[in-house]
Amino acid sequence: MAMVAASLLAAAPAAAPPASVEVRQPWLRWLPPAVADTALFGVILNHGDRAVRLVGGSTPAAERCVPMTTARQDSGSASGPMMTMARVPWLEIPPHGRLVLRPGGDHLMIMGLRGPLVEGETVSVTLRFDGADPVTLRVPVVRE
Repeated sequence: MAMVAASLLAAAPAAAPPASVEVRQPWLRWLPPAVADTALFGVILNHGDRAVRLVGGSTPAAERCVPMTTARQDSGSASGPMMTMARVPWLEIPPHGRLVLRPGGDHLMIMGLRGPLVEGETVSVTLRFDGADPVTLRVPVVRE
């Protein structure tokens, strides 16, 4: 019986270890206290050999953190295209690549703030990935 179990383990492919991700220059956008949502920006580097997906996050400062993208959409009017935000299931970081989270582009929407953010303070945010371990950050609140 032990030989059968050993041969099955030897035949099974080994699970690849999680990729290593690094987050550089993260920041949260300061908005007036009456606004219930904000966004997290920065750069996420994937040091691994396979793609990683940013699937969301969490913070004690808000109810939820969801990946979003911003796209230009034809408005059909003379005023030209409109910018629209859409929730997406994930944002992909290619192998040995990077994902830039920026205003007007991909970002992590921080929704349902539990209180106003204070410019200059830091907020704990945990980013969750498919293909990498979670990363917890202390993120400064910045007024643009």
